[in-house]
Amino acid sequence: METLKDICRQFQIEQPVINIDVLASGHINDTYLISCSNNLNYILQKINNKVFNNINSIILNKVIVSNHLKNEFNKTETKYHVANFIKSKTDTFFIETNEGFWTLMEYIPNSKTIERAENNKQVFEAGKLYGNFIASTSTLDLKLIKETLPEFHSVPFRFFQFEEAHNQAKISRKSKAQELIDFVLEHKTEMFQLSELKEKNTFPIRVTHNDTKLSNILFDENDNGLAVIDLDTVMPGIVHFDFGDSVRSICSNTIEDSENIEQTTINLKYYEAYCKGFASETSNLLTKEEISFLPLSAKTLIYIMGLRFLTDYLNNDVYYKTSYSTHNLVRAKNQMALLKSVIQNYEELKTITYSSFNLKNIS
Repeated sequence: METLKDICRQFQIEQPVINIDVLASGHINDTYLISCSNNLNYILQKINNKVFNNINSIILNKVIVSNHLKNEFNKTETKYHVANFIKSKTDTFFIETNEGFWTLMEYIPNSKTIERAENNKQVFEAGKLYGNFIASTSTLDLKLIKETLPEFHSVPFRFFQFEEAHNQAKISRKSKAQELIDFVLEHKTEMFQLSELKEKNTFPIRVTHNDTKLSNILFDENDNGLAVIDLDTVMPGIVHFDFGDSVRSICSNTIEDSENIEQTTINLKYYEAYCKGFASETSNLLTKEEISFLPLSAKTLIYIMGLRFLTDYLNNDVYYKTSYSTHNLVRAKNQMALLKSVIQNYEELKTITYSSFNLKNIS
């Protein structure tokens, strides 16, 4: 078995590795901070080869988008940064081991990640950065970007997976999840709407990040946004994928697997801060139709994530990492509680959204 130092040595870095620290261990990928001599640091990431089976396209997407962002930032003299990818000694941007696929990137100095928002400024800055990502990639030729995870944010596809899981699930698991199953079925029709509109070409297809949680933003010590990171899921999509997923993951009053369902509600102040940040970068780019359906995207992406957690629970936890037997069920309950809160506050969410974009007269 190769060690992390062995893996690092296969990339084009000259300095010896001094130290390796775990930066993050997410649902899918693992990330490490590589410290070398001369104060040079890198980010080593393992890409899960059970989830991603088209590594060449994934890496190519990441490199193309990173290079494009770097060129755009150089034109505008922005404060934002891009982490460059380091080639392997065989001149590829990744290496393969028995454990998975690995990439190495430059570390952006004096940066930090934040798992959970602590104030409105952090949320506003996240909105600005993810909005800037949409705006800055709008000049990138979409033909260069491959769809690496087809139907990733498709409700019909996720619902099909749910139905298959439900049909073969153990009676005990179905029984524990019955209330959630009923809720999923109750809201099915509305949650299909965004996918149906996409199929009708109602919205422009854009380069989207597709995993717009707070921890995929780098901040400086003063909570100013520095960079969007973790581009594994970059592909063509609609802006609602990124907006809705940010609201889902950043604007909840509890963490994703909190069992305190009563407190799992939408944080309206965070929602407003995110909208204003996002609008500051995209208001001149997005169409009226795109903006008008941003609130629905919050509902839809929460529903998708809850559905995915529920599906994995019914499938005996084969996809997401779990720490205990009902972990995915708790996650699913949490997401559906958040969705209930969004539904209850939906009119206010629409008012905040349209005000942030200075948009009026939307029915």
